[in-house]
Amino acid sequence: MPIGPRPTVIARLAVVVVVTVGALAAPAAAARTIEAKPLGKAVGAAVTAAYPDLPVTRVRCPRKVKAKPGTLARCSVRAGAFDLQLQVTVVDARGNVTIASTQAVIPKGAVEAFVGENVTLPAKVDCGPAPYVVRLPGETFTCTAKFADGTGQQATLTVIDALGNVTITSVGNAP
Repeated sequence: MPIGPRPTVIARLAVVVVVTVGALAAPAAAARTIEAKPLGKAVGAAVTAAYPDLPVTRVRCPRKVKAKPGTLARCSVRAGAFDLQLQVTVVDARGNVTIASTQAVIPKGAVEAFVGENVTLPAKVDCGPAPYVVRLPGETFTCTAKFADGTGQQATLTVIDALGNVTITSVGNAP
């Protein structure tokens, strides 16, 4: 079998979007909150910094987030052709937050190189037309390896975490 199933091999293929931004809390006497506009700007900037080739066209965050350590909020971002989900965690009462992707956002070339490194014969690997593979942890996707003799095999990969770690979980003949 030219591609071996290697469920114990995990490759780090992407960088998680984790950024700390400061002083987003609106001044308020009682309950301090982080307003949607500065939070959205921070989230958009974090995505742009992590994936500069994916233009951010839309950011949606909750209207107000309590500036209380440990408070969680979800923001959605349209970046290129992808709808990304980000988790915002409030770090302190001043409104500092961390921003982390809930999905693996893996460059297609990195996935194809990973599969190529795990074949026993030279092959051309194709993981689809999109420039990135965007999946939640636990989700699967397929790549096809075509060999010089015209045969091919299909590898199924499973996303392990939002960092982009994946494993080859099964291999079969290509359609």
